[in-house]
Amino acid sequence: MTDQPPTEIERLLITTDEAAQRLNIHRSTLYDLIRTNKLKTVKIGARRLVRVSALEEAITLLEEGTAA
Repeated sequence: MTDQPPTEIERLLITTDEAAQRLNIHRSTLYDLIRTNKLKTVKIGARRLVRVSALEEAITLLEEGTAA
């Protein structure tokens, strides 16, 4: 048995800054995606968070838009 530290549990929600970083886009571009309903978010209190799975959904929507 090895003494490896436990791995971090994958978070379901990330901040908008983290989402922009994962998509490699500017924060204002991320908010454009939110405003145009291409990226779904969750609001908890004053915080707006992004489901990790919503990032892939947004990419699919963007791919479909450029394929036309």
